[in-house]
Amino acid sequence: MAGCDLVESSSHLFLHCNILGSVWHSIYSWIGVSVTNPFSVPDHFNQFSYSSGIGNKRRSLLQVIWYATVWEIWKERNSRLFKGSESLVLQVVDRIKAISYMWLKEKYITLPFNFHGWWLSPFTILGIG
Repeated sequence: MAGCDLVESSSHLFLHCNILGSVWHSIYSWIGVSVTNPFSVPDHFNQFSYSSGIGNKRRSLLQVIWYATVWEIWKERNSRLFKGSESLVLQVVDRIKAISYMWLKEKYITLPFNFHGWWLSPFTILGIG
């Protein structure tokens, strides 16, 4: 991985890399959860999506956020590796917030939230905190 000096694996890149894996800490803070990353990516997806006996609506939103996070980590990895261009973790997180909002608004046009509310607290704005 660009900058890590370790052999790249999916679990390292997406979860445990000190550089890009740290994106998850900001995502957890944004959505208001506290977890420890499991070792594997599939276990992380399950933990992230199905923890705490949450309802289907919240689970669906968490899955969109999870996919957006993995997508943006992958794009950042490629940018660092192939273009020599690095974004700050905060910039990656900002892109995750933006893309997850756009994906949700495209699929669920009638969702009762705005970008500012989503940016600050996605589940509070939807009343499913």
